[in-house]
Amino acid sequence: MVSHRLEMKIRNVRIFAIPAAMLVFVTAVIPLIVLATSVIDRADIFSIWTKPPVQRALVFSLWQALLSTAFTIFLGVIATWYLSRYQFFGRRTFIALVTVPFVLPTVAVGAAFIAVLPKALHHSTLAIVLAHIFFNISIVVRTVGPRWNSIDDQLIDSARTLGASPLQTWRHVIMPLGKNAVFSATALTFFMCFTSYGIITILGGPGLATLDIEIYRRAVQLGDLSGATVLAIAQMLLIAIAFLLWSRSRSTELIAFRVQAVSHRRLSLAPKCFFLALAAFFTVPLLALVAASMRTSHSWSLKGWKVFLGIQNQRGIDFNMWRAIQTSGKYALIASCIALPTGIAATYALSNRRSSQSRLSALVILPLAISPVVVGLAILITYDFQPFDFRSSWLLIPVVHAAIALPFVMRSALPVVDGIPNDLRSAASTLGAGPWRRFFTVELPLLKPAISTGLAFSMAMSLGEFGATSFLTRRESRTIPIIIASLFGKAGEIPRTTGMVASLVLIVLTAMIVVTIDRKSHI
Repeated sequence: MVSHRLEMKIRNVRIFAIPAAMLVFVTAVIPLIVLATSVIDRADIFSIWTKPPVQRALVFSLWQALLSTAFTIFLGVIATWYLSRYQFFGRRTFIALVTVPFVLPTVAVGAAFIAVLPKALHHSTLAIVLAHIFFNISIVVRTVGPRWNSIDDQLIDSARTLGASPLQTWRHVIMPLGKNAVFSATALTFFMCFTSYGIITILGGPGLATLDIEIYRRAVQLGDLSGATVLAIAQMLLIAIAFLLWSRSRSTELIAFRVQAVSHRRLSLAPKCFFLALAAFFTVPLLALVAASMRTSHSWSLKGWKVFLGIQNQRGIDFNMWRAIQTSGKYALIASCIALPTGIAATYALSNRRSSQSRLSALVILPLAISPVVVGLAILITYDFQPFDFRSSWLLIPVVHAAIALPFVMRSALPVVDGIPNDLRSAASTLGAGPWRRFFTVELPLLKPAISTGLAFSMAMSLGEFGATSFLTRRESRTIPIIIASLFGKAGEIPRTTGMVASLVLIVLTAMIVVTIDRKSHI
């Protein structure tokens, strides 16, 4: 009788995963199936790869992703070691400085490097690599940091007592304990660089196209849906492998950098210089963006701000800033309201069920394992017939944003849900609390940090999402990232300066949301 009740209880809990599964099926699985079966011309499966633009895009995608990943991991591993093992002045500020950029809009990050780099480097591989390091180094800090932070100092001291040099200690003790986390960070960083769309759009220019750019060009500009679909599916398979490798590390914490015990030893001169240089690397582009928003090529001017605020009209620039802010905010709020309860419910379905975790985890990461450009293209093709002609519905965009944010909500909540003691649940039940009362009075207060983190991440990702939105947006529902890209696509000083203003506003809005919610979460 008891086993029967337990079995029924487990089945009821698994029902909580249904909304997450439906969200992923509607936004990713069904569109991908339709995309693969409806528009592919068999001749294009092989012939598309013989086209020179496609070959150049593939080579550049791999080249810049490998280069960006190598430098990001190298710098990130050094920074993470000192941040996770040493206590020094400004440490918490530096953690915030290197981790906030991951949730900044990619188009805004690209604009910041346009502002700080000389014109000769605006459309160069170096600019792209630097922007990717800026954007992705937080992956290493948040992924590897918790693992290295848990290493017992006595283990390192024992190795040194036995005669191991610092290099041998690093090679035989520290790296083996953190290799899985480093491998996971490497896989995710490669994925982020390979599918970088907003940064490449701003910094790449016409000569540096990745597969994402080529997919968009063939689907929108050339009308070659078959060729774009072949490229999209091939890219999806490559990305899915890298992303599934990352998702195998359940202990990875992408949001909460928890400080357990760090040494109070002072940093030597070399690490101090390293952190000063890295701090400058993260602050100078943002300061340059502030300056660029108030300057044209000839003098200081507030013309970009006046055009952005609608105080001054400019030929060729037609957008309503207040409407764009309202639209972006509305989408972010709706996406969060969908992703947060859906993700928390699915997390309860996954908690402490290893076999279910592997299957559902593979499903919910699908929207992230696919490039947002591919998601947008697939949805555009799928929902274009009656009675499912949803392409003109504004609600489709925040739903897609919610699906993209869903894996991060779940990964922030899963360690917290797993960590709730069963004795606490049993005690509440013994005192007469039903399942729902127990959840709201006992478990929900413990979930506040994970809820705050998931809320911050889902809102930030929605505010900055550019790839899928570029396919699905309409003139009356343009978001701030879409407006930024259109401004940088226009010739002239005023559109460029106005784009800098819009990028700065978007960065400030995103940072304010993340910092405010993160402080309230006490993480």
